[in-house]
Amino acid sequence: MLKIIDKYILRSFIGPFVVTFFIALLILLIQFLWKYIEDLVGKGLEWWVIGKLLLYASANMIPLALPLATLLSSIMLYGNLGERFELAAMKSAGISMFRFMRSTIVAGLIITAGAFLFSNYVLPTASLKFWTTLIDITRQKPALNIKPNEYYNEIENYSILIGGKAEDNISISDITIYEEGQNTNQGNVLIAESGQMLPSADKRNLTLKLYHGKQYEELKPEVRNKPSYEHVRMEFGEWEKALDLSGFQMQESSEDLYRDHYKMMNVSQLSKAIDTLQMQADEKNHSLKPVIGAYYLFNRDTLILADMSLLHLSEEQQKAGSVAYLAPPEDRQVIVQRALSTVRNISNFNRQVEESLHFTSNKIAEHRIEWHRKFTLSIACLVFLFIGAPLGAIIRKGGFGLPVIFSILIFIIYYVLTITGEKRADQGLVTPLFGMWIGILILFPFSILLTQKAKNDSPVFNRDWYLLQWDRISRLWRR
Repeated sequence: MLKIIDKYILRSFIGPFVVTFFIALLILLIQFLWKYIEDLVGKGLEWWVIGKLLLYASANMIPLALPLATLLSSIMLYGNLGERFELAAMKSAGISMFRFMRSTIVAGLIITAGAFLFSNYVLPTASLKFWTTLIDITRQKPALNIKPNEYYNEIENYSILIGGKAEDNISISDITIYEEGQNTNQGNVLIAESGQMLPSADKRNLTLKLYHGKQYEELKPEVRNKPSYEHVRMEFGEWEKALDLSGFQMQESSEDLYRDHYKMMNVSQLSKAIDTLQMQADEKNHSLKPVIGAYYLFNRDTLILADMSLLHLSEEQQKAGSVAYLAPPEDRQVIVQRALSTVRNISNFNRQVEESLHFTSNKIAEHRIEWHRKFTLSIACLVFLFIGAPLGAIIRKGGFGLPVIFSILIFIIYYVLTITGEKRADQGLVTPLFGMWIGILILFPFSILLTQKAKNDSPVFNRDWYLLQWDRISRLWRR
C-alpha cells in the first residue's frame, strides 16, 4: 500500500517538475535575450552560432531554474492532493506527513545532488564556452549594410558614400569611395555614376563593379614636408574593385584566455586558487617587514650619531633639543633630507603594497563567493522542497494559479537576499560565508515552521484564527 502511494506521489511530482523547470528556464532565457539583444541583432550571425550561444546560456541558468522548479512543483503537487482531500484520507489512515513525503524527499535529495554535480563539473565548461562565444559576438562588426546618403566606415581603410540603392540590394548609383593610403598624406578618391555590389559566396570579399567614373590618386612625395602633392586622374568605363570583408567574420578566441577566471572553476580548483592568492597576500605582508626594519635601523643609527652630540649638553638641553639641531650645522640639512627621502620611499612602498593587498583581497572574496555558490544553489532545492510541500498542503490549491503566486514571491525574496548578500560580500562588508548563505539561513527556519504547521494541521492562512489571537492579546493588554 505504501509503495503504491510512493509511486503515485513520485509520478505526480515528476510531471509538474519537468514542466515548471522548462518554463522557468524559458523565462530566464528570455531575460538573457532581452539583456543582450543589442549585441546580437544586425551582425548577420549564422543560425548555428545563435543556437550554440542559447545552449550555453541555458546551461548557465539551470542551477537557478532548479530551485524555482522544485518549489513550484512541490506546491502544485501537495496543493492538488489537499484540494482533492487525498492528504486528509492518508492522514485519517494513520499515515504521517513525513511518511507520505518520503518519495518527494528522496527526489529532492537527488535533485540537490544533481544540481551540485552539474554546478561543479558541467557549469564551469558551459560558462567558459558561453562567455567566449558572447565576447566574440560582441566584438564582431555589424553586418555589411551600406545605406544611401550615409558614409559607411566599417570596412578598414575605406569610406563609402552612395546616392541610391535599388530594391535588389545590388545596384547602386552616385558612388564615392575614399581610400586611405599607406601614409596619412596619401589617398585615393574614386567616383562612379553607377555600379553593383556583389558579395562573394564565403562573404569574405565584396566586389564592386563600377561604371563610368574617375579615380584621383595622390602620389607619394619625393621630398618630406612638401607643401603640395602631385596626383593622377584616370577615367574608366568599367572597373572591378575587391574589398576585404574578413573583419566581418566572427573570430573565435582561445578559451585559454578565460580559463583562469573564477567562474570557470570547480570546487577543487577554487580551493587551490584561494590558497594561492592567500599565499601571495602573506608574501606581500611579509615584504613590508624588511623595509620597516631598515627604517628603524636608519633612525637608530641617526639617533646614535645624535647621542654622541648630546654628551656635551646638560640634561635639560638634551630633553629640549631636536635631533636634527643637535647635529653639527653642516650636517643638519643632509640629515633632514635623508629622513624625508626615507619616509617618502616607505610611504610609497606601503601604498603600493596596500593597493596590491586590496586587489588580492577582492580576488579572494570573488573566489570564495563562487565556492559557496556551488553549494547554496544546490541546498536551496532541498529547502524549497520543505517550503513548497507543507505550503501546498496548507493552502490546498493546485494548478498554476495560487501556487505560482506563492512560488514567485518566495523565490523573489530568496533571490533578493542572495544578491544583496553577494554584493555586500563582494564589497567586503560581510564575509562570503554569511553573504552567500543569508538567503538559506532566513528561509530554513521558515521551512521548519511550515512543515510543523502542516504536520499538526495548524491554521496558517485562516483569517479568523489571527483575529481570535489578536482579540486575546488585546484583552490581556487591557487587563
